[in-house]
Amino acid sequence: MMRRAIMFPSRAWFARLAARMRADEPAYRDLGPLDCTMVVQIDHDAGDPELYAVAFEDFAVRSIRELDALAGAGPSYFVLRAPLATWREMIENVRENGAPDLQHTLNTLTFPDVPMQVSGPDQLAIDAFYRYNESLQRFFNGAAQVPTTFAA
Repeated sequence: MMRRAIMFPSRAWFARLAARMRADEPAYRDLGPLDCTMVVQIDHDAGDPELYAVAFEDFAVRSIRELDALAGAGPSYFVLRAPLATWREMIENVRENGAPDLQHTLNTLTFPDVPMQVSGPDQLAIDAFYRYNESLQRFFNGAAQVPTTFAA
């Protein structure tokens, strides 16, 4: 059965990844539980950025919220920030290969702070990105099974 494409960025797109995570729970159990809030920031050429807070608890997504500002993310979170073109390239690479090639992993994209940056309100919050990196990568690898269209 062919599923219809979901727009990135959107709550529905992240919800589809959360469903993939639920379906693949044993693989996440192998990596250990998650306890973090990830804010995905999509910067557009014009206009305000889009912000999505994805809260993880144990081996699943607890909530997905679209935010008006980072202040709504809660007391502890980290931000993955990149232009829409970078997000699109990463997602398309995952879809084409089933998983990212070495140039499109979260680790590689964030390492030099270009083209993707990791930030947060404090170092402990930022450290959550590195602590849960393998599980977060697996979460985004779920995009291989999610037909995706992109905002203009």
